Parts: sequence; C-alpha cells; structure tokens
Amino acid sequence: MATSYQLHNCGIRQNSFLIPGSGSRTSVLGLRWSESQFFCKTHAPYYRLGIIKRKCRHSAVIRATSSGSDYYSTLNVSRGATLQEIKTSYRSLARKYHPDMNKTPGAEEKFKEISAAYEVLSDNEKRSLYDRFGEAGLQGEYDGSGDYSAAVDPFEVYNAFFGGSDGFFGGMGEPGGFNFNLRNNGSNDLDIWYELHLNFEESIFGGEREIMVSYLETCNDCGGTGAKTSSCIKSCTDCGGKGGSTKSKRTPFGVAIEVSTCSSCGGKGKIITEKCRRCSGYCKVKVKRSMRVIIPPGVADGFTKRIRGEGNVDKKRGFAGDLFVVLRIGVKQGIWRDGLNLYSKINVDYTEAILGTVVKVETVEGIKDLRIPCGIQPGDAVKLSRLGVPDVNKPSVRGDHHFIVNVLIPKDIRDA
Repeated sequence: MATSYQLHNCGIRQNSFLIPGSGSRTSVLGLRWSESQFFCKTHAPYYRLGIIKRKCRHSAVIRATSSGSDYYSTLNVSRGATLQEIKTSYRSLARKYHPDMNKTPGAEEKFKEISAAYEVLSDNEKRSLYDRFGEAGLQGEYDGSGDYSAAVDPFEVYNAFFGGSDGFFGGMGEPGGFNFNLRNNGSNDLDIWYELHLNFEESIFGGEREIMVSYLETCNDCGGTGAKTSSCIKSCTDCGGKGGSTKSKRTPFGVAIEVSTCSSCGGKGKIITEKCRRCSGYCKVKVKRSMRVIIPPGVADGFTKRIRGEGNVDKKRGFAGDLFVVLRIGVKQGIWRDGLNLYSKINVDYTEAILGTVVKVETVEGIKDLRIPCGIQPGDAVKLSRLGVPDVNKPSVRGDHHFIVNVLIPKDIRDA
C-alpha cells in the first residue's frame, strides 16, 4: 500500500518523519503553485530533475513503494559508514560468496547483490542519489528492468576492486595487491590500499622494502574530461542537459511524475561523441611508480602504514590521495606469536626432565642454548628473555620466547 507524505510546517512530513529514505522508489504528485515554490527552493534536487513543472490543485504527495534489499544491510554497514568501512565489508563478503570459492546454493546471487551494493555505495554520486531517491535515482543505470543489480557485472566489480587478483596475492605481476575502480571516475576516493607481504623475521626486526605501486592520475591529453577535444562534448538531447527525465501519469489524486536518471548520459547532462584515445573516456590513466617503504620492528599482521599524498592524483581538482600499505605476515614453522611473546614446543627425554639438561632450540635470532631445570613437568614452559617481539611503538621493550616442554615417556621402562 502506498505511503502518503504531505507538505506540513514548511517541510514534507508524514507523522513527523521526513521524505522516505533510501531503499524506496519515489514518485511525486502535483503541488499547489504556492507550495511548489517553497518545495523547489528547499528541495533543489527534485526541482533540478524536473519534478515541479506546473500548477495542480492538489497538495504535494509523495508515494513510496518498497523495492529490493537495502544496500547498507547487504554490506552489513550502517548508513553513516565511511568509505573504508564499506570497502572492508565488501572485501570480506566478496571473497566469502565468490562463486569460485563458495559452491553453496544462493552464493552467486548473494555475490551479485553484494557487488551491486558496493558499486553504488562506493561512489559518492550514486550513493547520494540512492540516499535521496532509493533505487529510483539509479534508473538510468539499467534499461528499465527495475533491478540495478541485474545491470552490474559482479566479476568486473570484483576484478576492478582487487586489481585483477584477490588482493592478497598481488595484481598485474606485482608483489602486493592494489584497488582501482576506473568505473567510479566520479568518486572522491583517491586513496590506494596496497598489501605488502613480509616473512616472519621481517615482521620482528623491521627493515626496508621497495614496492611498485600503480596509481591513477588525471589524463593530461583530455584534462580529465574524457573527450578527445572540447568540441566532442555535447549537451544530452534526451534530457536537455538536465541529467534526468520525468514521466507524467494522471491518477485520481492528480498528476504523478516519476523521476529517473537519463539513461543516455547517466545523469551527467553531457554526451561525449569521441572519447580520449589515451584514457578511453575514463578521465584518468594508470601510472606505475617505485617507492621505498620503511617497516618498523614488531609489526603484526594487518598493520597499516599511511603515506600521505602518494595516492591517486586528481590534477583537475588539485587533490592527491594517500597510500595505505597493509602488511601481511607469513608464518614460521615451529614458532607462533601471541602479543609480544613467541612460543614453541620442544621434546625432552624423561631422564632429561628428571635430571635437567641443556638443549639447542631455534629462535628468531638463530640457534640458542635452553637450560631445562630438573624435575620439569609435561606442559611446563621455559623462556629465553628478550628474544620475543619488540613493541612497535617502543622498540626497546621486547617480549620473551617461551618453550612448552613435552616429556617423552616410554610405554615400557625396559625400552628406555
């Protein structure tokens, strides 16, 4: 059943609630002329899309009809989620439901929904339209099917996000992953996330690594317009340069006007007749750059180092994003980490456990002597002090290496 919203107290309300939020399709019925003047001033997006066009005897009514699942719920994020929170959620969910990794029924459909949600919420312009108009604001993105997810290629979104790989194993032959989405050229996101893999010893002692980063910068040939020349940019004839179109329908309550983004220009109001040869109309080009990264001692898996001003470059606006290097730590057989301490398991003969002994053990600093006290019990631990992990914020503080003793007891004493 339709939900009605009336002009009331200088705003559109229904039981003290404002205009319907995202996740609903919105159509606006006619306004009294005096009310429409206030409406177009306070709700400029509707006016720009041509919602208010003529007089009508009826008060303003907004009719909302439910649509598909909410994109925020699909990605398990709140409506106030930051771009990084959206990316983190997409990264996890995309891997979980990718058809090549998840063969359970419904996984592929879930993967498509996740991709469609990320495609919208990761783009500032699309997210703004979705927050205001719901999926109705995205109608220009599909061919009248009413299902935005059907128009999105989930594998293209996945490959664009992970740089042609899954992000953990690098992309384009480079040692670490990086994320670029050339399709979201209207987004304000200029940051780059790069995953750098270290071996276990590098995470303990730190060091330097040289990485090759691919980043986006504004195309110099077209100046970020995406067109071969300025004469190749024309006003969209379908929408008259407004970026949106309206469809009127007479109802018992007045004239209903449905709003949709222009399918010809995608809501931009401009059409490029001939694309720039260098960037193929994306407005940006991918450039590679070598960079040296200093790794502090004691870093843990997931440690992120921020390098300001080394992200994607938007010369047109004079902005540069930041480079975030996420460290992924390899495992070392026989040694594991818990906080600043390292742990290993060792075996000793029962006679050595009774009498005590000295054994050779492996540490991150090579082979060391470990004294086993007499009378040690199975499961007891002996430590080598200050052979653990340095505190990343205070390297002078260092943990210990603990060795958990397993006493080998023969089943028959005669076998000893």
